[in-house]
This record gives sequence, C-alpha cells and structure tokens, in this order.
Amino acid sequence: MPRLHEHQIDVPRAVVRSLVDAQFPQWSGLALRTLASDGTINRVDLLGDELVVRMPFIDWGAGDVAWDVEILPILAPSIPVAVPTLVARGEAGPGMPWEWGVYELLPGRHPDPANPADEDALAAGLVDAIRALRAITAVSRNALSSFDAAADDAQTRPKVEALGSAAATAAWDAATTTPAHAGPPVLVHGDLMPGNLLVDDHPPQLAAILDWAAAGVGDPALDLLPAWMCLTARTRAQFLEALGATDHEVIRARAYAVRKIAWGLPYYAQSNPGFAATLRHALGEVERDLA
Repeated sequence: MPRLHEHQIDVPRAVVRSLVDAQFPQWSGLALRTLASDGTINRVDLLGDELVVRMPFIDWGAGDVAWDVEILPILAPSIPVAVPTLVARGEAGPGMPWEWGVYELLPGRHPDPANPADEDALAAGLVDAIRALRAITAVSRNALSSFDAAADDAQTRPKVEALGSAAATAAWDAATTTPAHAGPPVLVHGDLMPGNLLVDDHPPQLAAILDWAAAGVGDPALDLLPAWMCLTARTRAQFLEALGATDHEVIRARAYAVRKIAWGLPYYAQSNPGFAATLRHALGEVERDLA
C-alpha cells in the first residue's frame, strides 16, 4: 500500500486478516486480496468474492462507518443507482484505532474519462442520480453548507497560482466575487469523481456511486463537479443544462474543481498517480472551458 500522508498509520494485510478473523469468524476462511484503489483514506481488500473490507489509515476516515450507518439506508431506495451496503461494523482493535466496515462488493468498473461511452453513460446517469439526491430530505448532517472561495482565498490562491494555469486562476478569481448559494440546501455527494463511480458495460450506464463520507446538505453547485472531473466539452453543457445550473452555480462548481486540483495535484502527483491523472484531466477541461 503506498504511503500517501505523513501521519497515516500502516495497515498491513496481517492486521486486516487478524481483525476480520477475530471479530467475524464466519469469514475467517475467505481469501483476502488487496484491491487496487485511487482512494486516499482507506485500505480496500476483497474478502472472498462478494465482500469488501475498508479500513481507514488516517484519522480523516474515523467517522465514516458511523455516517454510512445513517446515510446508506436512506440513499439505497431513493436514488436510481446502487450504493454500498454495510454488512458488518468492525470495531477498533490491535493495529486499527478506528471503526472499519465490511461491505457488499458492487459490480462494475471505474469509468475512464477518455472513453466516450463512459462519458455518455455518466452524463445521463449522474443527472438522474443528482436529481434524486436533491429530492431527499431525511438527512441530519449539514457538513457542506457552502463553498466560499472568498473565505478560502488566502490559503488556496497560492496553490492555484502554482499550477501555472491562467484558466485555473481566472476560475478561482471569478468565484471569489460570486454570491454564495442562497436557496434551499440540498443533499449533495460532494466528491463525484471517477474513483467514486462505477459503470456497467452492457449497456453502458452509471451503476453505482461509492464513498459518501463527504455527503451533506448544502450547495447544489458541489455536485456539478463531474462536469470537469468526468466529462468533456462534448457533454458538459448538456449535463449542466439538464440540472438547471445557474451561471453562479457553474462559477462556484468550476472553482470547487480548481480547489481540488490545486490542493490534490502536488500532494498526490507521485504517491497516487491514478488520482493525479483524474485531476490533470479536470485541469485540462477547466482550461478548455475558459479558452
């Protein structure tokens, strides 16, 4: 497992094996195989052929299982694609100071932003999923109440300028003078990137949305993120129009993408090349958007 953060803990396979065997002996005979992942918070292992073990290796993920207990049962019957099902809630133990989870394995693969079939599937499927999310009201958490580029400017502007992209700087500048969301808050995923999405091939369609740790009630602009992270100019306008995005929402969403790029690209360029590639794709799309 690559080391991504200075303060992460080491979670070797032996720790995963011993905790699974001790807490869930019914699965002690199932093979454990590490899954390739562009994730930044959890070690992910396939347990047998139908289960996935997710163990956080940094304290950023310490509360994710508790949140999944609340949010996943609300989402499952309410949106038109699959979400993870938490099968078992693991407790902290030797080598693992936080809760961890065992989930059902969902079929599908992560989309490739360079694949036109994937892009078309996402452009259609994400619209339906986001509309359904916005209609959900039974959620208590308000973790993403707004995105305020002006308040974040002192911290983020140097990182944006370090990208050396005039378009990224222009996108950030525009958001610092754009009004914050003033309408009703809606449920948003907040991190709709290829690594958190699964697609089917027959037919090509969005199959599942993963990792709801960032979800909360707030600014609908945050779920316009796929316009740059997943799509290209060929489908971006259609996606934004289908969701009724206002000019101010597009400005905030584009800057939200730029913020993820500016913080994430230098941080993960060497340690997580798959995640970095997604951010480079998004930077190129921001530049094409504002050319």
